[in-house]
Amino acid sequence: MTDTSALAPFHLDEGSETDPSHCLYLFAMDQVADVFEEHGAESNGHGWESLAESLVRSHMPECVAKLRFGSEGDTFVVTSTDLVALRGLAVLLQSAFHDRKLLSHYIRTTDPRFLDR
Repeated sequence: MTDTSALAPFHLDEGSETDPSHCLYLFAMDQVADVFEEHGAESNGHGWESLAESLVRSHMPECVAKLRFGSEGDTFVVTSTDLVALRGLAVLLQSAFHDRKLLSHYIRTTDPRFLDR
C-alpha cells in the first residue's frame, strides 16, 4: 500500500488481485494554476496530462507504453498495470507540484507537441 500523504495532493489507488489496474489522479490543481497560466498553458487536467506525457517521454521513456492517460477538464488521470511506473510518475509530478521553480522549468521545456503554449 502507498502512503498517500507522501504523494499529496496526488492520489494513487492501487488495484487488487482481481483488478490489476492502478490509478493516479489529481483534483486540486488551483494551487499552481498560475504557474501554468504564466506560460500560456492550460492549468486543468488536460494541461497536467500534457505535461506528464512529455515528462514520461523525456524522463521515463521505458514507461511510455505502460501508462494510459484519460484526464478530464477538472481531473488529471493516468492508469497502468505497472505500479512501479505509476509511482515513478507520481513522484516526478508531486515534486514539481511542490516546487514552483521546477514546475515552471518543466512547463517551459515541455515538448510543444504535448503542451500547447
